[in-house]
Amino acid sequence: MIINRFSIIIFFVRAVKLSLLCIMKLRLITILLVFIGSLTSCKSEYEERLAQGRQLKERLATVQESYSLSATDRFDTEITEITNEINFLAKVSGHEQLFLEELFEN
Repeated sequence: MIINRFSIIIFFVRAVKLSLLCIMKLRLITILLVFIGSLTSCKSEYEERLAQGRQLKERLATVQESYSLSATDRFDTEITEITNEINFLAKVSGHEQLFLEELFEN
């Protein structure tokens, strides 16, 4: 009787240890997946802002060409607005200097 109780206790202790190990492993895996997921979402958000910046850069070039043909206040205002939008995207990206360098490297 004592042997059976002792072996039952040992069985439950081992089962609890195994379940705790499984829980710890699952937590670690969950934390790693969340961390990796956050990295990819940040990168895609940055890339999205960079794509918006490239569109604004093209629009800025078009407006500047039009401005060189006929200088008006409307073009001055539009150039300022586009430049402000690009600067805003750079600040929101979290890496302002890198963003501007990538955008205007060509």
